[in-house]
Amino acid sequence: MRHHHQLFFAACVTVAGLAAPVLAQRDMSGSTSSTPATQPSDQAGMDRSADRTAMAPDYKDICKTLSSSTEAAFHKKGFDNLVKRFVDADRDRLSKNDLTQADWDKLNGRIDEIEKDWKAKYNQKFDIDHPDLVFNDQFKIVQGQIGEAQPAAGRMSPDSNAPSAGTPAGTADKGAPDTTPGPQSDKHAGGDVNREPGRKVAKVTFPESHGMPTLFIPMIREFPDSWKIDVPDTLTARKLYDNLLAQLTAFDEHKDQWPADVNDAYRMASHHVLMAVMDTNDKTGSDMNRDNTMPGNTSGTGTGTGMGR
Repeated sequence: MRHHHQLFFAACVTVAGLAAPVLAQRDMSGSTSSTPATQPSDQAGMDRSADRTAMAPDYKDICKTLSSSTEAAFHKKGFDNLVKRFVDADRDRLSKNDLTQADWDKLNGRIDEIEKDWKAKYNQKFDIDHPDLVFNDQFKIVQGQIGEAQPAAGRMSPDSNAPSAGTPAGTADKGAPDTTPGPQSDKHAGGDVNREPGRKVAKVTFPESHGMPTLFIPMIREFPDSWKIDVPDTLTARKLYDNLLAQLTAFDEHKDQWPADVNDAYRMASHHVLMAVMDTNDKTGSDMNRDNTMPGNTSGTGTGTGMGR
């Protein structure tokens, strides 16, 4: 699979290199002007898009899941819709809860305040229209398959020196990206784990930003064509509720720090939501979310986020 992606990327580069420049044209006054076939900024955008596609062919669909999860968390009565964005085993577990009407009223009250503050600052509803612009190339997305020795474009961890799958211990190239999948094999809380060989998996890296730490989001594609978030097995409905209320409260209480650019504000909001979803501390990150490995390996031990330690 990696070989095919390399061929695809090489083909994109070749096509870009063959683009012919537009010939200079003379206007009526006799002056000469030249217009390039592609503006530099456009070409840079095309290169970044090709690179993202090589790393994660489904990156646009993955971005849609991240955006719809964020929207669900910021909409009143959206808790269940947020849970629907989780993998089967997690949905089954979180469908059982002891939350009361008073709990829902408290959460919806906070969301109502955010909606008012958001409309006052940005003059629009909280609605992510362009997910791939919000989750831009600052967000590393790596895609692979369960049972593969390597994901599509390798693990993007600059300080890693662990060997790739199949590499003898002690022979790793410390300058090469680590493509070793994470050690989790199965969820242990019931439900379909969706970890059969060939299943598509992905990992999204949220960069450190807005005072929040780097965050890793493991994802699995479920039938027929839907990307879901693989949340920690430690997460219960009550814990998700408490995490979400705390993160939304922190987000709204610091509205004076919301970015001027609405897309950057959506990034900040999503980071808060995914911190709650991944059960991660708001300052340092939890031990469950420190590694940068691909989910889905069937070797090793560990049960949690699918990320490993």
